[in-house]
Amino acid sequence: MAEIVRRCEEAISLGLKWLVERVSDSGELEGSESILFGYYKALLTLTVAGRYLEAERVARKIKRDFYRDGQFGGEQYPAATVGPIYRDSWLTWGAHLAGRYDMSVPAANAISGQLCPTTGGVLVDGQGRVVDVGLTCCALTALLAAGRSHEVAKGADLVRALVEDQPEPREALYFRWSPERGYVRPAAGEDGRGWTVRRSESGQIYWYIGYALALMAQMNLLTGERKWIDAAEKLLAFVNGCHPEISESTSNGKIAWGCAELFAVTGDNGFRDVSARMTQWICDVQAQDGRWYRSPDQSTPVAFDATFERVFYLSRIARALQR
Repeated sequence: MAEIVRRCEEAISLGLKWLVERVSDSGELEGSESILFGYYKALLTLTVAGRYLEAERVARKIKRDFYRDGQFGGEQYPAATVGPIYRDSWLTWGAHLAGRYDMSVPAANAISGQLCPTTGGVLVDGQGRVVDVGLTCCALTALLAAGRSHEVAKGADLVRALVEDQPEPREALYFRWSPERGYVRPAAGEDGRGWTVRRSESGQIYWYIGYALALMAQMNLLTGERKWIDAAEKLLAFVNGCHPEISESTSNGKIAWGCAELFAVTGDNGFRDVSARMTQWICDVQAQDGRWYRSPDQSTPVAFDATFERVFYLSRIARALQR
């Protein structure tokens, strides 16, 4: 794993160079000055990477222009394809790690208040009591990072149970569920990619799997209970049977991160090998100037989001795979 760790460190250094050169003295991101999408993962990544000056400048910018009463922004940027709790969770995690409790504590309170009191999960807007597993994992991770472990048990157990009890695990994973209707499947003509992952098909979006893997690792660290690893192993088996493009998908970064975290807590080489394979590809496709692309025509805010995200994942992966 030494070579993978070395490549992570090189990619992190190059990515950070591209990022920090575009942070102004006032904390604005060049080309995304007034667009919050570019800032989602900035605080977390800059803090993890030890860029404390830039992190504080960005924190001041976010507090000044985007933060109000425990929530961030409210913009409807076209690239933001999931609900605002996804955005708020990343920003809460980053603010707490950066020591900006003036934002993170009220924001964590707001996230906690959005959890369904019955299931502990995050509900999809406008769809009744439909739990979205990806958004739930994101919210619970932010609460864990903010020291709110007592508030995550119900939702995490729901995620684990929904992974364990999938109705068609040889064909697809469904990441939306209703207490009344059970697992939700896409309606005719509905694009359910992301919250539905079809095992043998190309063109899938995989980040829901990755966030669930990461949450299982975090819960195992928190509780020491084997049940979280059992659920993670089912996700790993699904990943290993997916269309080969999963190893070269722009949405696989969370799987590489989640599997690395699981290798760190289990020593299971199955998790290590999946993470290493995807990590190598992530490093391979980094642009020469240090940024990452999600599409050839991506906007500058998307470039910031993609690059902050991958620098963060690679920092966690390198730490975990050095075992």
